[in-house]
Amino acid sequence: MALALSRRPGEELRIFCGDDVSDEEILAAVRGEGLAVRVDGVYTSLSRTPMKGVMVRLSIRAPRCIEVLRNELIDKPKLPSA
Repeated sequence: MALALSRRPGEELRIFCGDDVSDEEILAAVRGEGLAVRVDGVYTSLSRTPMKGVMVRLSIRAPRCIEVLRNELIDKPKLPSA
């Protein structure tokens, strides 16, 4: 299953490796599954300001040991995983 999110110009996403995962496990997972980022579409609003309304829809597929976060969520406390 992939994470789907939208980003506007200047917005970021961050890719982290879990603290409880060894370097060897991360390398093996990335070598085996890879990290896939797909652009699902580019959208614009009807704004008269150039580039203001541009948005890209991304799908990110990564091994479970890789964490993908929107930049604005990095400082927020993490929810316990189920």
